[in-house]
Amino acid sequence: MIDSIHIFQAMILGVVQGITEFLPVSSSGHLILARHYFNMPEVPLLFDVFLHVATLIVVCFFYRSTIVSMSIALIHFITRKMSDEDKTYLRYFLTIIGATLITIVVALILRKVMPEGENVIFVAIMMLFTALILLYRPNKEKKLNDDFSQLRLRHSIITGLAQGFGTLPGISRSGITISSALYSGMKREVAGEFAFVLSIPAILGALVLASFDYASTPVTISLMPLLFGSLVAAITGFFSLKMLLWMIGKARLWIFSIYLLLLSITILITSL
Repeated sequence: MIDSIHIFQAMILGVVQGITEFLPVSSSGHLILARHYFNMPEVPLLFDVFLHVATLIVVCFFYRSTIVSMSIALIHFITRKMSDEDKTYLRYFLTIIGATLITIVVALILRKVMPEGENVIFVAIMMLFTALILLYRPNKEKKLNDDFSQLRLRHSIITGLAQGFGTLPGISRSGITISSALYSGMKREVAGEFAFVLSIPAILGALVLASFDYASTPVTISLMPLLFGSLVAAITGFFSLKMLLWMIGKARLWIFSIYLLLLSITILITSL
């Protein structure tokens, strides 16, 4: 019950969410660790989703121009008034939709086969896997896609599969999606934007599912912890996303693999 969580505890979870949602270290994994080591009570899924929605607002703000351009492209497609720029953004939109559908399939399969409950050892193992993923660096001689006009079906498949596995706690959604986008041939800046725009329908879908769960098994949610946690998540998320985009351009994602390696080994040693 979230009523048993104080505003200060909600703000801690908000800070954890805001920082780790964008930095490639797994927000879901860190939220599990925070609740475990700070001895916090289990909170409803709806609270976690609201923290994600707070950071989603940050994504929409950063990429508002792209979102508007895709919306205009859809309108022009319907009215048959498409320009070359509209075709590029329509391709962008369709690639996002294709990747999202693949993500849904993978996430549903994993939800069926994965054990329920929060397991810090599992989180630590998945963080080790994320650390290995972040070490990937694309071949500099490989011709990378410079813009979204070159998106193809393979980009939907590769990034959609990756984001699906990114739903596992301990695997960074941003880290695995950005790395898979680089692997598929996208330029670093393009891969970064694509990965975060791709998160928009995923988070919205999670909100819908959580709303259904809340409707079937309603729980009491205190307004103040929810508001303060979400506000802190949005503020910290804004600055962490700015930092990550800078690090993507500088090819510095591997730095986070060191942090994840040390954290996961510490958890395993203290838990086994």
